[in-house]
Amino acid sequence: MLLDVIIISFIVALIRGGRLKEIPVFRRLYLIGISIGLQILSALIPHWGNAFISISYLSTLLFFLSNWEYEDIRIFMIGWFLNALVIWVNLGKMPVDLEQMRKGPWPLDPILNGYDYKHTVLTDQTHLSFLADIIFVPFPIPRVISFGDLFIILGAFLLVQRIMNKPISLIQLREGKKYAAAEKN
Repeated sequence: MLLDVIIISFIVALIRGGRLKEIPVFRRLYLIGISIGLQILSALIPHWGNAFISISYLSTLLFFLSNWEYEDIRIFMIGWFLNALVIWVNLGKMPVDLEQMRKGPWPLDPILNGYDYKHTVLTDQTHLSFLADIIFVPFPIPRVISFGDLFIILGAFLLVQRIMNKPISLIQLREGKKYAAAEKN
């Protein structure tokens, strides 16, 4: 889901004059490897997919908590939490709006037949449906995303800017507006 976002983020960082000099040192990076491995296992062993996805999300949470000092990680974590919440209350699968899915090139049979290891159909019985995959994004790669995915995309963009030594701080932007207002008075 994020490959195009990461590529665009690197292009923006390069245009801004960013260069790869020193990569931030993240604590417990192995937890992301465990999370990715569990996601792969969920695809290979769909019968246990829900459990693998849930444990994967817990592994990611531990990584986020270990790196709390990075603002971009905290933004990532908001998106992660929103996605995890809707997945957990819907028995380990992300509900997806079929009307939005029909706008893209994806086969709907796996979701309709219950074979998709990560997604389920959004229905009237779906819990927290406003957090499900309900937003169709046609460009650069067509996809259906959730509100939580928007935070994950923003977090990924900001993280790449940090890695390229051109960090953008949303907190400092807000503080900058207060400073600018004080200067006018």
